[in-house]
Amino acid sequence: MTGTNTSYHPALNLEQHHQALVQFYQRFPDGIVTIDTEGRLIDFNPQLLTMLGYHVDDLYLQRFDQFIDDEHRNETSKHFHRVLSGQSVKHYSKVIHKSGYSIPVKITSTPIYVNKQVVGLYTIVHDLIETERNLNALYDTKEKLITAQSVVNIGTWEIDAQSLEVHWSDPVYQIYDRPEWKTETLTLDKIFIVTHPDDLKRFKQTVNEALQNGTSYQMDYRIKTKDHQTRIIHIRGDSVYDSDGHLHRLIGIVQDVTKIREMENNLVSNNERLQKIYDSLDMIVCSFNLDHKRLDYVSKGIERMINVKLEHVYHDDFNWTKFIHPADLKKFSSNRRRILRGEKVKHDYRIISRDSQIKWVEEQAIPIFDEKGKIKQIDGVLVDFTERKHHEQQMEFIANHDHLTGLKNRRNFEYHLQHLINQRDTEPFWLLYLDLDNFKSINDSLGHEIGDKVLVLSATKIENIIEDRGVAARLNGDEFIIMINKLHEQESIHDIANQLKASLERKIIIDEFHLQVTSSIGISRYPDHGSTLNQLINNADRAVHYVKNIGKNSWQIFEDNVKKRTYDDFELEQDLHFAVDKNQLELHLQPIMGQDEKDIQLAEALVRWKHPEHGYIPPNVFIPIAERSGIIHQIDQFVLNRTCETLHYWNNKSLTITNNVSPKRFLRQSFKDNVMDTLKHYQVDPNQIIFEITETTLIHDYEIVNKTINEFRNIGIRFALDDFGTGYSSIAHVSMFNIDFLKIDRQFIQDIHKHQKNQAILRGIMNFTKELEIPMIAEGIEINEELNFLRGLNCKYFQGYYFAKPSNLDEFKNLLR
Repeated sequence: MTGTNTSYHPALNLEQHHQALVQFYQRFPDGIVTIDTEGRLIDFNPQLLTMLGYHVDDLYLQRFDQFIDDEHRNETSKHFHRVLSGQSVKHYSKVIHKSGYSIPVKITSTPIYVNKQVVGLYTIVHDLIETERNLNALYDTKEKLITAQSVVNIGTWEIDAQSLEVHWSDPVYQIYDRPEWKTETLTLDKIFIVTHPDDLKRFKQTVNEALQNGTSYQMDYRIKTKDHQTRIIHIRGDSVYDSDGHLHRLIGIVQDVTKIREMENNLVSNNERLQKIYDSLDMIVCSFNLDHKRLDYVSKGIERMINVKLEHVYHDDFNWTKFIHPADLKKFSSNRRRILRGEKVKHDYRIISRDSQIKWVEEQAIPIFDEKGKIKQIDGVLVDFTERKHHEQQMEFIANHDHLTGLKNRRNFEYHLQHLINQRDTEPFWLLYLDLDNFKSINDSLGHEIGDKVLVLSATKIENIIEDRGVAARLNGDEFIIMINKLHEQESIHDIANQLKASLERKIIIDEFHLQVTSSIGISRYPDHGSTLNQLINNADRAVHYVKNIGKNSWQIFEDNVKKRTYDDFELEQDLHFAVDKNQLELHLQPIMGQDEKDIQLAEALVRWKHPEHGYIPPNVFIPIAERSGIIHQIDQFVLNRTCETLHYWNNKSLTITNNVSPKRFLRQSFKDNVMDTLKHYQVDPNQIIFEITETTLIHDYEIVNKTINEFRNIGIRFALDDFGTGYSSIAHVSMFNIDFLKIDRQFIQDIHKHQKNQAILRGIMNFTKELEIPMIAEGIEINEELNFLRGLNCKYFQGYYFAKPSNLDEFKNLLR
């Protein structure tokens, strides 16, 4: 809808009004048909012919139901009789194309009254599968192209974007009445020669714009045949690009629409009939007269759309632009200028109705030309698609945001970041890769519902810190990524990192749980630490791993030392893959003493890695790498194999050895079978094996863990709970599972004689284990004062450097003598 209405005089412009309605009947985008009481088709517009693929003579006076498919014929006939009884009916059906395929349609029918008697009905048939788009899809292959040409009697053309040579299919030579051109090299200049002079400039402009801008195109223009007849040609097409993104060629269809346009011009209808059809539509149909700057016609749909009475629309002061949303007014004005240049425009924008409702409108505006090629009026169809738009916006949000936190998802964030990098004048910016520390433990011990709430609260904290400084996204699990490109005055990236760290580590309460979540943050800077998306993310990720390796709950900017550390980790991981096969791993044993300092009751099996270049690699360096990479399964199996092999060859039935089992290996379905096979192979008594597990193992599925523990205990293998007192709900786990030993963590033992709080804790633990009759192993004893205090509590087993460091098998064997 365009412009301001300046005047309207219905009595003086009745003929013009009539002509406008006739033209709407012809140009209405849906099929329109008049049916008599016998069900015969007595009138229809060209769009119905195009939809069904028939000629006028094929449809005239034919019964409507022969064009309905078998499945819907009875139902559609029932709706036909409802209309004859005086009802207006809308329903869905399927019509049969001349080629035999079915087209899903929406049918709207209203009765025709003469002297208060129903003498027929008006029917609008709306194609639900957008046949125009489907026809365009047919042109992608030669076989489909031939089918389309045979159905609608059209041809195709193709213009090479470089040479400007033109290629036609056979029907086009007949349409142009130039069969002799088949043997010649065809160019645009040759086509321009036979184009009607009055249409030549517009035709050239359309083709040149498509070649320059790579846009789609469609238009009508006239040509002169060899016998000086005038034909009206309709072209429609699009642009094709090569793999490098360069315009390769224009492709399109060419159709002789002379007879169709003649039928459109000759179609006669009366005002009452067209008025009834248009007023029954859930849309606005309108025609704006450019010469007189007024609305010649507008349907009653405008009353429903903007809540304004129809009579007010024809007043001099009515202006459609007053209803357009201010944010869309610039775009609307730009498209209106395109229409005034003669372009057919389909666009959408928002309007604000008189009752303050915001609605989305899709407008299709069609400029109408007089015989001199001047635009005389603009016809338009406006549809309220607010509900569909809201659904599309919702789906777009879902596609681009994390469903849990509402932050951008990885795909959306990377698209945003890549777009920023691609800009020529991109200023430096920071990338922060944030990982919540120990989130998996919270998730596993307290459940996914609590874990999800932690993620949502963490995301909220991140957004509150970031504000307008950049954007944040959730990558996956407990990982977030942040782009900062607008630091506030006198603010540094250190400030942002510290604010994030402080905010996230602040205690939170979820349900009845008091939780503290810390974070490890890695930071990279564009372009210093990478000029591509992957480089920036990878280097920020490296910085995160550096933070985790040095203790977590901190932040680190990617620098050379980070690069070297992460590269060293990478090299170690590669070497660790081959350490087992190359016999670089060694089994060391550390004695566990009884009350007598010389009484070795048990021994803990520990793995050591002797690297051929770097010597012994500390366990606290290579074990985390092994756990992260999955090599821990091979290492655990190596320790078990060497333990059983040692027990077999030493043939010492009084020695029991403890093995540390990682949570990942313990929860594997194949773990039990592997253990049983190993014991059987080395002929080792299961009573000589103790498995040390941590509370991380126990927080997984209770039934599976408890079943596995009991199955091993039934054959004689016992269990020790390692690092007791440092995890979640330690006492609860002891009461839930059958544990044979408790190993108290060194942090409670170190300098115990100096710390009264730790003394009180140890007394409580000892009383607890005494009641449960579970012996305690105190590990990490280094000085005599620690040993004496623990003896005073009647602790049964002791382990630490005070007695002996872990040693190789030969050295340990000497200790047994």
